[in-house]
Amino acid sequence: MNRIYAMDTFFYHSLGSYPLETRCEMLRELGYDGAYLTLWDERAWRDVERLSAVRGDYGLDVAAVYVVLDVALPPEHPEAARILELFGRLQGCDRVELALTTGEAGPPPSDPAGDAMALAWLRRLLAAAEPGGVRISLYHHVYYWMERWQDALRLVRQLQHPLLGIAFSSFHWYAVDGRAPEEALTACLPYLHAVNLCGSRKLPDGAGLPASIERIEQGELDIFHLLQLLRRLGYEEWIGFQGYGIGGDAYAHLDSNKRTYLGLLERLSRHPEWRLSAP
Repeated sequence: MNRIYAMDTFFYHSLGSYPLETRCEMLRELGYDGAYLTLWDERAWRDVERLSAVRGDYGLDVAAVYVVLDVALPPEHPEAARILELFGRLQGCDRVELALTTGEAGPPPSDPAGDAMALAWLRRLLAAAEPGGVRISLYHHVYYWMERWQDALRLVRQLQHPLLGIAFSSFHWYAVDGRAPEEALTACLPYLHAVNLCGSRKLPDGAGLPASIERIEQGELDIFHLLQLLRRLGYEEWIGFQGYGIGGDAYAHLDSNKRTYLGLLERLSRHPEWRLSAP
C-alpha cells in the first residue's frame, strides 16, 4: 500500500495555524505515515531545523518540504540563496517539492521560453542536492510559469537526472485542464515521486481559482477513478492530500480523508473491473 501524508495546508486558516508539533500529533493519532512542511513564511523556515526530530518524536516521515523559486532571480539573491542552502540544512527529509515562477516580467505560464532559466537553476539545485541524496519533485501549479504537468515533464526529460522527478497534483491538473488523466499519469509515471489528491469542482469566473479544493469524497472529480489508474499503472510512491483553503477543523477533514481513502482502496480490491468509460 502507498504511504500517505497530509500537506500542511490543512492546518492554516483565517483564525491562525497549528504549530508543527500539534500537526504531527494529529497525524500520528490519525495513523498517517508522513508530515509535510510548506516554506511560505519565516516561522515555517525556522521549522526546517526541527524536521530531524519528527521521526523520533512522532514516528512520522517528513514526506517533503515545499518551496517556490523564481528562476529569474540570480543565485546571490537572498530568497534564491536560501533555497540553495536548504539542501545542506535538511535533516530528516529527503525530498523537496519545487514550484517554479519566472517573475512579473518573465514568460507566461507554460511558455518554453522560460526553459533555459529553469534548467540552469535546476542544475544548480541538483548539484546542491546530490551530497545528501535529496530528491527534487517538480510541482506544477496553476498561474505559475510551470503550470502544467507537461511543463514539469518537459524539464525532467531534458535533464534526465536520477534525483529529479515530478509531484503530480490532482487539483492543479484539474484546475488547468482536467482531461485525459490516464495520459497524464502514464506519461509522468517513470518520474513520479508523489501524487496529491483532493476533491474538486469547476468554479465560475471571478471565484479566485478555476476549481475548488475539498475533501476527497466531495466535488465532481472522481478520486476512485484516479486511484484505479494509479493501481493499474503500478504506482507505489507517496499519496498525499491537499487541503489549501478548506479551513475549519483540520483533524476532522484529515480523519474523513483517510477513512474515505481506505474505503476506496477496499472497493478497488473488491471490484477491480469497475472502470470509467471515456466520454
